Amino acid sequence: MQKNEIFMQRREIKKNGRRMMKSHYILLVFLMLIMSLFGSEFTLSTLGWEVFSVFAPKEKKESAKDEPGNILEADNIVTSDEVYNVIIEGQVDKGLSIADLLSQKMVDDSRASEIMGMTNGVLAQIVNNIGSGRLLARLAKTIRSITKSNTAVRVIFFIGTFLWYALLFTFFRNIYSAVIRRIYLEARTYSDVPFLDVLHFFQVRKFVHACWVMLVEYVCFTLWCLTIVGGFIKYYSYYAVPYIVAENPAIGAKDALKLSRKMMDGHKMELFKFHVTMLGWILLASVTFGISDLFFGSAYRLSCYTEFYTHIRRMAIENGIEGVEALNDPYLFEQADRILLYETYFDVVDEITVLYENRIELTGWRRKAADWFGIWFGSLRKKKLYDEQEGRQFAIARLKKSMAGQAYPQWLNPMWPKRELEKQGNFTYLRNYTVWTLFLLYVVFSFLGWSWEVGYHFLQSGQFANRGTLHGPWLPIYGTGGIIVLLLCSRFRKKPVLEFITAVVLCGVLEYFTGWYLETKYHQRWWSYDGYFLNLHGRICAEGLLIFGVGCCSVVYLFAPVFDYLLSKIRARILIGVAIALGIVYFADVAYSRVHPNVAEGAVEALPSEKTAPPGNRQALETEIEPASE
Repeated sequence: MQKNEIFMQRREIKKNGRRMMKSHYILLVFLMLIMSLFGSEFTLSTLGWEVFSVFAPKEKKESAKDEPGNILEADNIVTSDEVYNVIIEGQVDKGLSIADLLSQKMVDDSRASEIMGMTNGVLAQIVNNIGSGRLLARLAKTIRSITKSNTAVRVIFFIGTFLWYALLFTFFRNIYSAVIRRIYLEARTYSDVPFLDVLHFFQVRKFVHACWVMLVEYVCFTLWCLTIVGGFIKYYSYYAVPYIVAENPAIGAKDALKLSRKMMDGHKMELFKFHVTMLGWILLASVTFGISDLFFGSAYRLSCYTEFYTHIRRMAIENGIEGVEALNDPYLFEQADRILLYETYFDVVDEITVLYENRIELTGWRRKAADWFGIWFGSLRKKKLYDEQEGRQFAIARLKKSMAGQAYPQWLNPMWPKRELEKQGNFTYLRNYTVWTLFLLYVVFSFLGWSWEVGYHFLQSGQFANRGTLHGPWLPIYGTGGIIVLLLCSRFRKKPVLEFITAVVLCGVLEYFTGWYLETKYHQRWWSYDGYFLNLHGRICAEGLLIFGVGCCSVVYLFAPVFDYLLSKIRARILIGVAIALGIVYFADVAYSRVHPNVAEGAVEALPSEKTAPPGNRQALETEIEPASE
């Protein structure tokens, strides 16, 4: 092939890059966004902001005064970075003073907004302590109390900062260059690229080794940058290293660098010219303040560079350059022969056949209830077989795509630890629930929620309080939330991230309107999130919703499946009898509490809201609830 033939094919390369972007737009742009945020590569999306900041008018401000009380004056605005700076300078007490003032300022600013609360809740404390620098200041104070030396604090902070950034750089930022190229290579060849393939280095047990290779490459390149032109030349000499590691994470560092130099020999100028053709996108990113890069430009450029690399790799193999045998994953660049795929995945073919021949089919409303809400109507024996069938089908879904040539064939990778097919499909959370099981889960969730509220209140006040509107040991909002997530999110169970988001939204709507209903009907509040970070009218807050989301996912993927499995060991008659007995007690409590709700000491979180309590009844209500607020 002629020396400049790859560069002459740039139109075809860019066409293939656009095709890759069109097929996997969301995935590729999302991965590039992560790369840009962590400053790994392609950080030119921020160039526009930097240019704007250079030419934007600035008002000259005086440096912060030494007196801590004056650091937050209009002309001496500082941030939490100043806390770290003064601690490194050995002024721990000044750092503590700055952090305390910044923390108080955050609290005062939050009081002007009902949403940005900073006075209550764990999340508010975390945001406040990190945002103001109090966490660093307290850590410095603790170190000084142990070492009795400000110098020791400076040394420990410096070493700790260096180690933290070194670990972050080595095990995320630097290795991410190889990880993302692995995904781009898969996206170039296959129509389906699961997001979990970003864990490929973990799956083949070569993550640490790949991190070491990329670290050596970075150190060598940095040393060459100390010379006059060495950095520019070695940038192109080592350009193929991330792609080589993406294909073969077991390769040695020395071999990877040497192979990259051999592959790029004669192609460095071609790649430089190709980079020049991308200047238009970089300039567009500058004038659009990075927006074009965010949604297209950076991902498109890497798609084209990936296509460019595949041409260089093909030429290296054709020319038989030294070390080319390390490029041992051909199916990352081209689809395997169908006969080879069927031979490799023969066990999967057999498993699919068995599942098809013994498939349990549901019809009519029973099928809709199972598919849409996860509710089972029928025999328990048939339910067990149906749940196992669904789990097996989900487990082999990726294998089916690989067998059909739609996804990367992991079993053809020489480093891939092929697992026994019998161990696939143990996804116990893909199951349906009977009406009796759902009611028992409702009662258990309500009891656990009541226990949590009672325990939390005891830790806060040192007193036992029967929390909630009912008189029994249950809080219906927790049971309702758990059952709603199990039923309405049933179709999202195979996608944990979507399950989590849906659970947060549903629980937020449920808690908000439940609080609104109770305030409207009884003119008093059983809970209040006033002062919590990101709260809405004190009825919901970010902290509570995150806890609900994590709790609901724990219910869906762990607690409910285990509970249902244990209940399957009990005879159906006994199970139904227990459910009916609990139902009688529970609904009797509900009926009684509708007329006489629980307003015992500690049951009500706050006094009547000024916005909800009628003016004529406000004084009487405050008198009625006064003992609970003492």
